[in-house]
Amino acid sequence: MGGLMAETDQRLCNSGTSCKAPDERPYPTSDPLCPACLEAAARDIRALVFDYLDLAQLHEASMSQAITEKTSGSVESPMLLSGHVEALQAEIVHVVSVWEHAVRAVRRLSNPHTFAPLWRTTLYDHLDLLRRRTTLRPARPGVIVQRAAGLLAAHISTLAVIPAVTVCPTGIEDEPEPMHGWEAVHQLQALHGRCRGALGRTTRRFWIPGECWACNARPKPGEDGPLWRSEPKDFDDPMQVNCDQCSAYRPYADYETYQVNLLWPDQTSDLLVRVAA
Repeated sequence: MGGLMAETDQRLCNSGTSCKAPDERPYPTSDPLCPACLEAAARDIRALVFDYLDLAQLHEASMSQAITEKTSGSVESPMLLSGHVEALQAEIVHVVSVWEHAVRAVRRLSNPHTFAPLWRTTLYDHLDLLRRRTTLRPARPGVIVQRAAGLLAAHISTLAVIPAVTVCPTGIEDEPEPMHGWEAVHQLQALHGRCRGALGRTTRRFWIPGECWACNARPKPGEDGPLWRSEPKDFDDPMQVNCDQCSAYRPYADYETYQVNLLWPDQTSDLLVRVAA
């Protein structure tokens, strides 16, 4: 038993090099994901509510453009954009519903009866959440996303430890396949990232040399990071220096001071600064 426990304690966060732990990546943990990764995932999952609403506005704009515009030689048809946005919204509703259902079953929470799995080989079949009701209760997709995202974020640690369960990963057209809860966490985060891309909220990263002032993360040979600056979209946008590991940020002017003095403006001792060879 002691040997088994020791082996379990030596596991690493399944986020790998994308682990959000400030001290060590991937972080040693007995759970599939470390606390820092769970905290970051909860934020991303909550953001899916706003992603869904913003995609709806983007969809309305593209449909309006499609009606009024003569698409002769246009680079991207508004109808194609509309279809992409609709598919992304449908995927959000499906994915959050699938894992909300699983978490409710595992935690033995009430069933809102707005979703039913299309297969009968899940680990929560024995709970019979659909008992005494054969029809689903109608609900608006936005309401489903808000409720499901809130529940998943609140029970993120439960979601991460759910064992492999058969799901249709992105929609009912998918072939059912086994998927772990921690994989679902990563899927939900990736979905948030794709929404940001569709909404034009992603920016290019420019990696810059140096050590983080907050978590003391240091550059590693052959790897990008930890410091990067974003590309301002508009002329008046401020340029910031960011840490890839702890998400701290500060004005680029501070980085210019750091380049000259090898000290951040609020540091008083060079003992905190280690310049990578």
